[in-house]
Amino acid sequence: MEKHELSKAEWLDKCEAYCARSEHCAADVRRKLYEWGAPPDFPDENGEIKPLWQEIEEILYQRDFLNDVRFCQAYVHDKVEYQRWGRMKIQAGLRALQLPEREIQEALKNLDEIAYFANLRKLIKERKNDSEEKRLRFLAQRGFTMDDIKRALHA
Repeated sequence: MEKHELSKAEWLDKCEAYCARSEHCAADVRRKLYEWGAPPDFPDENGEIKPLWQEIEEILYQRDFLNDVRFCQAYVHDKVEYQRWGRMKIQAGLRALQLPEREIQEALKNLDEIAYFANLRKLIKERKNDSEEKRLRFLAQRGFTMDDIKRALHA
């Protein structure tokens, strides 16, 4: 039996469905296309060969399936709320996804400070039996700055 090759429209539909389920960034879409076995290049309407991911990304941005501001805000919220990450680790994660620095900084400015410091205080309390050096190293690995740690310790 012959394998059915998807058209550009079918690849786009697949990407739209993927983006409709939850917030994703352009890097996520590129990775998914690769995992799904999409061809790297595809002829456009004029017959010119163009990277498939690039064309799909442009359409997803136009149709608001991809939105860097919205993704950065969701990423910051989820990393604070569920993984209890600090600012530095969140920032590194967003930069690794090659998102615009302006959107990264804006999302970090808008993070929920109350939840952020509540999480930090919980982590400090959970590690109370560790030596101070070990606790500080753990918190630094979680992405918390020394200023944030000092603020949480003295609150």
